Amino acid sequence: MKALKKRVLSLLIVLTGTPVMAGGWGLGASIFDWGYFGVQGRKTFNLGGDISQITTAATFYFDNTWMAFDADYHFVINPQNPSRFYPLVGIELSTDFSDFTEFGINLGGGMDFMLTEKLAAYVEAKFVISDLD
Repeated sequence: MKALKKRVLSLLIVLTGTPVMAGGWGLGASIFDWGYFGVQGRKTFNLGGDISQITTAATFYFDNTWMAFDADYHFVINPQNPSRFYPLVGIELSTDFSDFTEFGINLGGGMDFMLTEKLAAYVEAKFVISDLD
């Protein structure tokens, strides 16, 4: 079980409001492994349409003072719907800038809930596959 926990770090939940216009910026709250809380800044880049996006994020976790940097590809399933679902795949770099630096692979999905034409709340769940203990 510990090996599984070591390989699949946790379910990462992010819930916030974020602009979803082309090249939109967002802020969020983050819960990692149901015990580490942090804040997240993110930027979304649309790749020639409404269905293909790259989202980059930097998350600062308060408990052990470490950061995670993510770059995820989102494939939006239903771009015209006010509740837009997307699977995601990406990479992560986690570091405390002194003792550890680990790379990981992100797998998961999320949903944007359009509040206005340019503002959305989102929820995202990710498994991070990494050697980080």
